[in-house]
Parts: sequence; C-alpha cells; structure tokens
Amino acid sequence: MKRLDSLTSLRFVAAGVVALMHGFGQYQLPVVDLGFVGVSFFFVLSGFVLTWADTTEAGTGVFLRNRFAKLFPLSAATLAIAAIVPVAPNSNPVYFVQSLTLTQAWGPMSSSSFNPVTWSLSAEAFFYLLLPAIVKVMRRFTARELVGTVVFLAILQPVMGLLIQLTLGVEVNPWAAHFFTYDFPPYRLAEFVIGVALALLLKAGHVPSRTIQFAAAAATTTGLMLALIADLLHVTPWWAIEALVLPAVVVLIWTSARRELSGDGRLLTHPRMVALGERSFSFYMVHYLVLGAVGLAIGAGPQSLPWWLVPPALIAAAGLAGLAYRYVEKPCERAVRDLFAGERARPLADSTASPAHTHSSASGL
Repeated sequence: MKRLDSLTSLRFVAAGVVALMHGFGQYQLPVVDLGFVGVSFFFVLSGFVLTWADTTEAGTGVFLRNRFAKLFPLSAATLAIAAIVPVAPNSNPVYFVQSLTLTQAWGPMSSSSFNPVTWSLSAEAFFYLLLPAIVKVMRRFTARELVGTVVFLAILQPVMGLLIQLTLGVEVNPWAAHFFTYDFPPYRLAEFVIGVALALLLKAGHVPSRTIQFAAAAATTTGLMLALIADLLHVTPWWAIEALVLPAVVVLIWTSARRELSGDGRLLTHPRMVALGERSFSFYMVHYLVLGAVGLAIGAGPQSLPWWLVPPALIAAAGLAGLAYRYVEKPCERAVRDLFAGERARPLADSTASPAHTHSSASGL
C-alpha cells in the first residue's frame, strides 16, 4: 500500500499540541488546554497506519519485533535520563521496571512516573499484542459492519466514561476515575480499533454515503463547538472532551488520506512537513524531560514554567529530538531489527547446511 505522507505530517501537529498543553497548561489558554486530544489522535492514527501498511502480514512475531524495535530504544533512553533528571515526583524502582517493560499505564501512580508521557506507549504496547487478532477478525466485516463498528465504539467509550465517573468517581476517588477514563489501556482501545476500521474501509475503496457524510459533518461541527465552549468556561472533563473531538479526529484522518490518494493535499506531503512528522515521536518523548529540566533549574515544575521560558524550552526540545531521531531512534531501530533478523537467519542457515553435509557423505560411500 502507498505510504500516506500526509498522516506522517499530522503526527507532528498532534505532538505539537500535546507539548504546548504541557508548556502552557497552567495559564488555561483557550484551545491550548485541549492539547490532550492529540493522544486520541495518535491512538486512532496508530490503528489506521498499522492496518493500512499491512504490518501484520509477515506474521505476529515479525510485527511485534518491528514494533519493539520502534518503541523500546528511545523509551529506554529517555527513561534512563528521567531516572537522573527527576521530572516526576512519584518515581521509584518498581515504577522504573514497569516503565522499562512498558506496563506503567496499568497502575494509577506508575502511569505518571519518570517520563510521564510514556504511559501512551504502554497503551500502544497493549494494542500491538491485540492487533493481529483484531485485523484477522475485522477483515471479515462488511463495509456496513465496519462503519457500524466506528459509530458503536465512538458512542461506547464516552458511555463507559460517564458510568465510571458516576460510580468510581463519586464513591471512591475522582483521580481513580480519571485514571480509568484516560490512562487505562483497555479504555483507550476503542480509539485504536476505530483506526483499524477506517483503514479497512479505505483499503476496500469504500465511499461514504451522503447520509454518513452529513452525519459525520454534523457530529464534527457540534463536537468541536461544544468542546470549545466547555474550554472557554474552563469545564474540561477529559473523557467528555475526547468523545466530543473524536468525530473530528476520524474525519481529519479519513479526509487527509483520501485527498492524498487522489493526488491532492500538497501542503501535508511537503518534504519538510514529512520530515517533522518523522521526528515527532522523538519530540514527543523528549519534550517533557526538557520542560522538567528547565523547571528544576529554576525551582519550578515541568508544567509551571514562566510563559516566556516555554517557547525556548520547546525549541530546545525540537533540536534535541532531531539528534535523538538521528543518533538513537533510527540507528537503534535498525540494529534491533538486524539483530532479530540475524537470530532468525542463523538457524535457517544451519538447517540448510546439515542436509548438504549428509548428502555429500552419502555420495562418498
């Protein structure tokens, strides 16, 4: 399948809004406050891109190996830095092991330990384990069933969020409810599966009916308006905002992919935008550490810097991300893939050498 460069470029935009929210969050700036929806975008986009590229076709083992090679090196490197530069107050040896094994998002305290943004990698690791089975099942769906899946999950997630808030949030602890409606991987699985469904629809050449297009436009417009109103009133329950903005995320990914396939969307396919998108993972992984390091230097927290320090800190993070991409992310990804490929090739070479040796000896007799 054709690589969709426009979606790569959008990854940079999503990483940027998350970073701006972390940098300016204390000032409650309109729209900037909503940067956390960038993570929802990442989850939907991840399901879409991995399915579009047929990443599971070579087998579950190869797929998981490639995903490990992509995520683990930079995750481990930033974890090591976070262990030296303490940007999260609740870090301890147990949480370190959880972060190293990408299981930190399964606990309410560990999810925000060390490099807090890596909780989303923990959720992604969970999605990756399920993706081969999800794709195998959903490939049997008709176009109507795939559309129904998108609609059902887009409704199911906020319904679950509301129920959790009304029960756990009231009877136990609001922060516990926040964890189960934001960090907890099974709760975020719906967004990832929506991305899978969208990719399968596009691969099948599906063209939405006018009714579906009108409904998508209405849901997107209404959702964005309500989200902005809530933000202006400083009422931003994360789970509800994510649900309101989700239709816009779906429409943005679908429309961008369709436009590129039709030969349009030149801005998002510009080489410089694509290059920024390719470095977005590194930027996402280092930006909080840079904000935290600056904060430690002046006696402030990562999300409570003076406003005038945030732009230079994020620019420095972008420069560091470029170095991390060039000298850590890409070379380590290649090295891990080559290592595993070598381990697979060695037994194969041994097995092909043995029959040849036997045949030669038999001929000598």
